[in-house]
Amino acid sequence: MAVAPAAPLIRSEIREDVAYLTLDRPPLNVLSIAMMEQLSAALDEVTVAPSLRAVALRGAGKTFCVGADIGEHQGETLRPLLDAFHALILRLLQCPVPVVTGVHGYALGGGCELVVASDVVIMAGDASIGVPEISLGVLPPAAAVLLPRLMGPHRALELILQGESVSGVEAQRLGLASQAVPASELDGAMERVLNRFRQLSGAALRRARRAVTESMDLPVRTALERLEEMQLREIIPSPDAQEGLKAFLEKRRPVWLHR
Repeated sequence: MAVAPAAPLIRSEIREDVAYLTLDRPPLNVLSIAMMEQLSAALDEVTVAPSLRAVALRGAGKTFCVGADIGEHQGETLRPLLDAFHALILRLLQCPVPVVTGVHGYALGGGCELVVASDVVIMAGDASIGVPEISLGVLPPAAAVLLPRLMGPHRALELILQGESVSGVEAQRLGLASQAVPASELDGAMERVLNRFRQLSGAALRRARRAVTESMDLPVRTALERLEEMQLREIIPSPDAQEGLKAFLEKRRPVWLHR
């Protein structure tokens, strides 16, 4: 007997070299195993195009995401849930192009961890973000790893140990969000960031993102040496670097080949 395919829980669309991925499990976009697997698959699919400049991640309906499905967070589904979620977090962290995430409503638990794994985060000022797992007697593994790197151990522990949420405005102050804007301006703020990426070389964006992510855990001297070699051997000889330098000298806009 054939198994019916999982219902679509992620909407995917590419517009002008940006992939728009939308969590679509109303009303709260609770992350099920199927949803995580579909989002991972969508990331794999859209990032193949060399001209892709960014991924835009949003939640449909009244909120971004309130976290993982509690029903799947126990018994025989716990291990598959953790495996699917950690695979998704790694895909976001290793995404070859910038991930721009817009948050309205709530980003709690696993939803907060999706945000923390993104590159540019734009939140509605009245949105709420946090990791309330401690109130359930459990912990948020991805947040426990990523939050201290993002905002320092003291602030990270305060969020994780108290389990309380903060507003988008406070999230920006803490370094969790790049921008906090009125909810009515969230779409426009995201598009301004995405339009900036649209002006740039897809190849340059990929190389820059890889340079940052691959050097984060290295000693400073080692990281500098590796990036200098990357600049000399890979970046400067590339068609887009040559075009960008030439266009600057000729006072014109570059024509990118995304190579």
